[in-house]
Amino acid sequence: MPRLKRQTDSRERLLEAAYELFFEQGYAATSVDQIIERAGLTKPTVYSHFPSKEALCVAYLQERRRRVLTQQRREIREAKSAEEGFMATMRLVREAMIEYDFRGCGFFNLVAEIPDPTNPVVIEAKDFSERYREEIREAVIALRDSDLKYAGIDVDRVTETYYLIQCGAIMASQELRELWPLDRAMDDVARLLAGLAES
Repeated sequence: MPRLKRQTDSRERLLEAAYELFFEQGYAATSVDQIIERAGLTKPTVYSHFPSKEALCVAYLQERRRRVLTQQRREIREAKSAEEGFMATMRLVREAMIEYDFRGCGFFNLVAEIPDPTNPVVIEAKDFSERYREEIREAVIALRDSDLKYAGIDVDRVTETYYLIQCGAIMASQELRELWPLDRAMDDVARLLAGLAES
């Protein structure tokens, strides 16, 4: 097997192991040795790709961001209507919370765990939040441009309101390990949508 292919494969295996463990256990509880064991690689191989646990966690967050935003963009852009696209982000969050047994948001969890705002892991997690809100904003703009009844939308305010509803629901659902906060948030976002048509 060519050397480049082997390096790519080992990096992908490391990232997949890190993806699972950092999300399941958090940053402090996950050791490099655990990642090595799950990936089935050696320590020198790990450090040939990532100089530190912190660097590996940043790479994990970048991969998580890529997956989350790719799915979010696809759902919004392939929606049958602007209204369906507007609801897509909340629906995806609800589905993810069920799929991952109320583990919460992989980005929020790490920000809560690491108090230093200058830590590269925290900076990467916050960068995701900015990009995530921008995707919600794009859905709001698409809604505004879809019909004259939405022409008066305050894009920034609606985006932030949507984001706050969603964040609160994620954290409450994670804390309570129950679905009703997400169902309530779905209703709230639907009411937000209905109110926009009347404004």
